[in-house]
Amino acid sequence: MPKSLTPFIDPISSSVFWRSPTTTFDSKILAIQSWMFDCESQNGHSKCRPVPFAPLRLLTVGLDDKPIRLVERNTTTIRTDYAALSYCWGGYPQLRTTKGTLDIFSEEVPSKLIPKTFADAINIARALRIPYVWIDALCIVQDDEQEWQSEAAHMSDIYRGSHLTITATESVDSLQGCFPSNDLDLHNASLFFRNPPNGLDGRSNLVRIYRNDIRDYVMEDSFISTRGWTLQEHLLSPRLVFCMQPDMHWKCQCNYQTQSGLSFETGMALDRGGLFIDLNHQPDDLWYRNTWRRIIEGYSLREFTFSRDRVPAMAGITKYFASALEDVPILGLWVRSFARDLAWLRGGGRRQMSNNSGFPSWTWLTCQGCVLYTIGSKYADQEMQVIEHLKLLDWDVQWQGTPFAPPVESAQVKVEGAVQEIKISPFTEGNSYKPPYFQVYGEDLKPTVQTKIPWRCAGQFDAGDAREAAIYLCLLLFSETKSSEPNYSSEVFLILEPVEIHSAVRYKRAGMARIWGRSPIFNSAKTISIVLI
Repeated sequence: MPKSLTPFIDPISSSVFWRSPTTTFDSKILAIQSWMFDCESQNGHSKCRPVPFAPLRLLTVGLDDKPIRLVERNTTTIRTDYAALSYCWGGYPQLRTTKGTLDIFSEEVPSKLIPKTFADAINIARALRIPYVWIDALCIVQDDEQEWQSEAAHMSDIYRGSHLTITATESVDSLQGCFPSNDLDLHNASLFFRNPPNGLDGRSNLVRIYRNDIRDYVMEDSFISTRGWTLQEHLLSPRLVFCMQPDMHWKCQCNYQTQSGLSFETGMALDRGGLFIDLNHQPDDLWYRNTWRRIIEGYSLREFTFSRDRVPAMAGITKYFASALEDVPILGLWVRSFARDLAWLRGGGRRQMSNNSGFPSWTWLTCQGCVLYTIGSKYADQEMQVIEHLKLLDWDVQWQGTPFAPPVESAQVKVEGAVQEIKISPFTEGNSYKPPYFQVYGEDLKPTVQTKIPWRCAGQFDAGDAREAAIYLCLLLFSETKSSEPNYSSEVFLILEPVEIHSAVRYKRAGMARIWGRSPIFNSAKTISIVLI
């Protein structure tokens, strides 16, 4: 070979990672140590620093040569480094702290009782010289309702204060460990084979071809990404390591790296499960509000063991956005964009849960299905000009216990807006669309060759498809106009049902719809004040 033709060896492909379908625990620790060192030592990573917080209780990892045990907050300092575990509980009974075991576990948590996922997290923290780990099943007394509510309200502080969040990405419960074997899928690789030995060093490497962006599996398609609590854990943690076999992924507020050698920068976006803000671009109010609605759409698809957890599992994200928006949250909606936030739409079905949390009809939290914001202006053409017509006059939310920890004792809002009675007629062909089309005002429009979709109203009933025509009181939320089509009008409204409570008429939300045409139908509507429950 001529000297001028020096062979090029890609440093990534020469890594030991590509020589075996699995990687060792020691190699994974070396990778995490490298990522951690870069994140802690580089000036550009200042926003990756954890926010100092001392959880009520932590689990030691054995660095003090004493048994693994629970320690109380008064025995640690506010700047104590700890790792947090993000994992799935699963359906099996697992080790947990109760009133009866708290004193025992404060002396020692017997190693033979510790499930593999917990043990792996403890071993990772110990190898990284992190003295404590926070695991919810052990650090919260599970049969103490008052403590559970109090700690649930601090969950965001716990993960924001974590030195590192260890994520058991592929484990379905606490028994599988952080690195369960995954012989068939190799985390979403479409193709997996070994190339022939090359002539330079006689070694062969593995080849993995992935279907999509390699990050999509971890952030959107992995088992842990289906669970409700983990969204908050992943959005708010300053540093995460996603434990898998053979690869591991690292995500901090500045970059995303893999054990296989890939590296990605982040920008201003809700980027694959993380809130990344480019310091050179200051997001505005609209960006935050649209991002919030996008989070809600994804959150509504996630699963919960207990339906009551839907509020506390969002409490930390809500707190973050309240600060960014300088706004007040009302059960998943915001005071300054209340009309727009009311315009959620029930999407596809999902596993039903008993709704015993007392949520009012107007919040998306009461919806047991997928929630969408596609019918309103969130996804509208840039030419659309939006005018909000609904005014929020007052609100009252009473909790039975700690705020943001259901059940809700009572909740209502008083609003002022234009109302109109509209005859809404569902029909078979209209129900085949998503969302369904309605016939309104007694119309019986039929498709033609020129107009395949002649209907002018689309929407969804929250409890399911309506079967019979009926006249509903409808409350205008906002309207949209298009500068290029001045005669075009679109109006988004709630469909209401009256409820009599102690001789006073209140209204429940029954659904939401959008109507369009050459002139606004709410122009002649009367404006009234009503109470929504």
